[in-house]
Amino acid sequence: MNLASSDSSRFSPRLPVLLIFLLLAVVGRVANPLLPHFANFAPLDAMALFGGAYFARKRWAVLAPLLAVWGSDLLLNYQYSGHLQLLYPGWYWQYGCYALVALLAHVGLRQVSVVRVALGATVAAVLFFIISNFGVWLGSGMYPHTGGGLLACYAAAVPFFSHSLLSNAVYCSLLFGGFELAQWRFPVLGTRLA
Repeated sequence: MNLASSDSSRFSPRLPVLLIFLLLAVVGRVANPLLPHFANFAPLDAMALFGGAYFARKRWAVLAPLLAVWGSDLLLNYQYSGHLQLLYPGWYWQYGCYALVALLAHVGLRQVSVVRVALGATVAAVLFFIISNFGVWLGSGMYPHTGGGLLACYAAAVPFFSHSLLSNAVYCSLLFGGFELAQWRFPVLGTRLA
């Protein structure tokens, strides 16, 4: 068997380029606190959608965005506290949400279009709102564990929801638009080996 002609040995620049796009989103997130910004304005949902949509293998679709989020969390925690914190309390609510968004994108964004990405960005923001605030209600001790406490927790988070929608729109436009433009310019990036 000639290994040079084998599909498994053929190099595709798609994987490194996808990882570079995620790294750029990490840089955008870490640089964000240095600039005027809104709370909840971050590329996290967009990274999960992007990874789920473009990585062909499910493990990469989930792990690559989660590792990018974790790496940016490490940098931001160090930036704010002066020490490395591997994970923060309640991390599993957010990371679970990003994994779910990546899995949904892996199925629902196999064919990327503006409408599908916009819908995915909206669904991701809603899922993050529901899941993360449920985690705050359940684990923070800030709200009583009653129906009223849960509603109060969600009500307190409503002002941040619009920031999540806006950041998803901006970062999805940059990530998806940038990669689609790169695929148009360099067709070899369209090969789904990654």
